[in-house]
Amino acid sequence: MKNLTQHFLTLCLLVAVNTSSFASDVSFDFISSSPVGSWQLREQIDTDHKGRQTAMLMRTSMIAKEDRNGKPHYWIEVGMDSFKISKKGKRKANGKRLVMKSLVPESTLIGDPANVLTNLVAFSVETIMQNGDSKPMRMTNAGGFMDGAMKMMNAEIKYDFQSQGNESVTVQAGQIDTHKIRGTGSVDMKLLFKKLHIDSDTTIWISDEVPFGTVKMHGTAVTNGKSSEQLGELLEYSASGAVSEITQAPEDMPVIPKLGELFGG
Repeated sequence: MKNLTQHFLTLCLLVAVNTSSFASDVSFDFISSSPVGSWQLREQIDTDHKGRQTAMLMRTSMIAKEDRNGKPHYWIEVGMDSFKISKKGKRKANGKRLVMKSLVPESTLIGDPANVLTNLVAFSVETIMQNGDSKPMRMTNAGGFMDGAMKMMNAEIKYDFQSQGNESVTVQAGQIDTHKIRGTGSVDMKLLFKKLHIDSDTTIWISDEVPFGTVKMHGTAVTNGKSSEQLGELLEYSASGAVSEITQAPEDMPVIPKLGELFGG
């Protein structure tokens, strides 16, 4: 339970930083570009204000379509591996592999790229998580939990994305024609009794040739005066072959502690 709580604290912070509104001229149809069975693998490298680096490998897969309460939903799974990078460039695993499978309404995947690019978990009606070899745990209404956590942290978010036109980019997965989007904004919140102010500037390159769209990203952030940089690129992708890594039947997550307990209250 402790590891899952830590992961949710991290996710809450990510949602706060990335929650965004897109310009009216930016739209993306994830349903057509991400058929069931499709997947993508991308890498993101973060450099903090002291020059320390961490890497994250993220495999995003479209697992299945399911009707829930008479409406179409999709199971989308994200597997994440984190690494510390030494000054010599060597990588060391930083924690166990985390796999999160979320059931997301089809309506959130149509038109607005923000929902999938930034805060997918916030829209899920059910989420199954597995940390390493531990038993998978199921949480219903994860979006409600995230919303409650954001309110608990008194998060104030000002963020907006704007179209920057079309651009062909070359990443490890190849040369891909993309649409370039730039987002700027700020977040104010309180996390574990510490006030955070984050100013961020992020550029994302997306393509309807690629499952889930994301081809490349570059971002900078200043958190309480300390700067950091994020670089990400697409490594591999395919329109077929995706299967869930979660093979055991999940258990229902124990009653979640009160938000005040999670955040030290």
